[in-house]
Amino acid sequence: MAKRIRINWKQEGVEKTFLEACVHQITVNGREGSSLKQASWKTVAENLKTQHNFIVEQRQMKNHYDFLKGKFAAWLKLKNKTGNVYDPVTNSFNLSEEEWQIEMKSNKYVEALRSAPLAFPELCCQLFEGSTSNGFDSWGPSSTLPHPSEEVNEHNLDGMDVECTQVDSPGKGVSEESSIRSQKKEKEEKRKHKATLESQLIEVGEDISKLAKMMIEKHTLSDDMDACLEKLETLGWDESDAKYDTALLLFGESADLRKLWVRLKPQNCEKWVKNAGAKCYVLDVMYLMDPDDEIIVIMIFCWYWVSLASRINVERIRDLNSALTGHEYTQELLHGTSTQCHEMMRLSRDAFILLCNHFKQKNWVQSSRSISLEEKLAMFLMVIGHNERFRMVKRRFQHSTETIHRCFHEVLKAMMNFAREVIVPTSSNVSANNSERHRRLKEIFPGAIGALDGTLIHAIVPVDQQTRYRGRGKGECFQNVLAICDFDMIFTFVWAGWEGIAHDSRVLKEVAFNPNSGFPFPPPDKYYLCDAAYTNTRGFMTPYRGTRYWLADFRRQRALTKEERFNHAHAQLRNVIERAYGVLKARFPILKQMAPFSFPIQRDIVIACFAVHNFIRKCNIYDQLFMDYDENTMFHEMQSGENDGLLVQDIEWGSQGIDYMTSLRNQIANQLLSNESN
Repeated sequence: MAKRIRINWKQEGVEKTFLEACVHQITVNGREGSSLKQASWKTVAENLKTQHNFIVEQRQMKNHYDFLKGKFAAWLKLKNKTGNVYDPVTNSFNLSEEEWQIEMKSNKYVEALRSAPLAFPELCCQLFEGSTSNGFDSWGPSSTLPHPSEEVNEHNLDGMDVECTQVDSPGKGVSEESSIRSQKKEKEEKRKHKATLESQLIEVGEDISKLAKMMIEKHTLSDDMDACLEKLETLGWDESDAKYDTALLLFGESADLRKLWVRLKPQNCEKWVKNAGAKCYVLDVMYLMDPDDEIIVIMIFCWYWVSLASRINVERIRDLNSALTGHEYTQELLHGTSTQCHEMMRLSRDAFILLCNHFKQKNWVQSSRSISLEEKLAMFLMVIGHNERFRMVKRRFQHSTETIHRCFHEVLKAMMNFAREVIVPTSSNVSANNSERHRRLKEIFPGAIGALDGTLIHAIVPVDQQTRYRGRGKGECFQNVLAICDFDMIFTFVWAGWEGIAHDSRVLKEVAFNPNSGFPFPPPDKYYLCDAAYTNTRGFMTPYRGTRYWLADFRRQRALTKEERFNHAHAQLRNVIERAYGVLKARFPILKQMAPFSFPIQRDIVIACFAVHNFIRKCNIYDQLFMDYDENTMFHEMQSGENDGLLVQDIEWGSQGIDYMTSLRNQIANQLLSNESN
């Protein structure tokens, strides 16, 4: 087999041509996933050969493309780092040695960026921006940074704009007295507005009456018109004089004016014309109009009058006319059967009461004049528990869509405080699962304190961002969520908001070495059980690669080799996180088909679901979903295999940690084989 020739991408002009050709191909032909299409790679290779006599294979181009993409991601992360560390003139970063070391731990491309700046950053932005995961919108309740809340003024679930901003902290609710003052002020403003409309209505009505009367008189002029004209001629005013035209307009306005004109003394006529003519505004135009135009003007005035009248004393048509109000419906759930409460809010009545009391005690959500705390939580749980749109919740609870929207976001904001409280590492490794099989598996892995894995949660993002969120070749958009759970299906760590395209191992490394993430590293003699997508290093025990692992693989044939025995036992114990994810997604369907909120809101909804899950489990109250996914149910989340074993070289934990965990894994595998033979 011929040895592959290593090519030199540093040849003058080659890298720029490569980037320009890739940008052009993506513009013309689009992407295939986050890379180029097959035909596009051939065109890029031809350009390199034509312009630089640079011969390269498609695999080599893909490798260099991935290298530049990784380097760009590291460059973009450092560029957005606070503290003005980036110098755009030199395209370099001003970091201390300690800062460089921290960044290099979380991303291997930082070292390449330190030794050589990113070439042609503008072209790299055109090529990779929008297709590279960066985790900028990710967050977890263990973070030492405050929750990145945003102002809520978004497109609601029913396709209509709801002008509403997120309410302030629930602890700063409006008092009853201020609420009453606000209502009185609103009523006074409505009263003044109504009085203004009535005044305008009367004025327009008088004008319409005057116009109609004038039109009738205009077309039925009496004989006194001749007398008026004769008197006008005796005054000697020229026909081009403005006074002459005004007098004619006044003659046509009404019979009363004509009678008055005839009786006026000649010396008073000029003054009268000036004063009376100043009051002729719309009426003088009417006199010069054709009959058809006059009718149109009358119709416009009448329409305006009707529109004013329709805004006065209009009875509001109420479409929220259910026999039960929202408060009464909530009380029915609280005093009804536990099954009914579980079906509607996805948790038992006892758990719901405990949840309400907890929020009330913490003062995270307050009852308002018309909506109780229990009703607000019920509306929130119905949205995430049934993936209901606000219009459906509106019908059930008899409140406006805007009110539902406001209450939902108020509770969601409070849920972030709740998540910080309930999603925490457990102080002990005691599990409620006391089955013989679980005890035996724990004896095999005495250092295991939980299971770690990522899961994909459906996401809705704008079209120009979808490339970054199409995870694992499934076509749909997802956010990648990293979580750790103990052996009682309680999540001890959650980090949500990474793009679906991000590999599980990269998310773990970025989060673990992020000083603000609060990642719970296990003690030196403990470890988390992980699947083959991660690196087998200190603190993280993975199965043997290239050997059967998933539980379905052992249904037809039992484990034979020591590696297979180890993998089978590992998969059985690690399956707890698959079952925990199963309970979570079965309880909250919104995680399988997300509603069209902004992405930060989608991330917070995911965290809220984890928090409620933990609360139910920690309450130690009977829950049917947890029973359905108990230790007797080996649950496996179907995977496409795209992540399995790929890009794990990105994780460089250090050879010492890898050697330690490899030795421990072999020791456990040998012990399993020895026990079987005995």
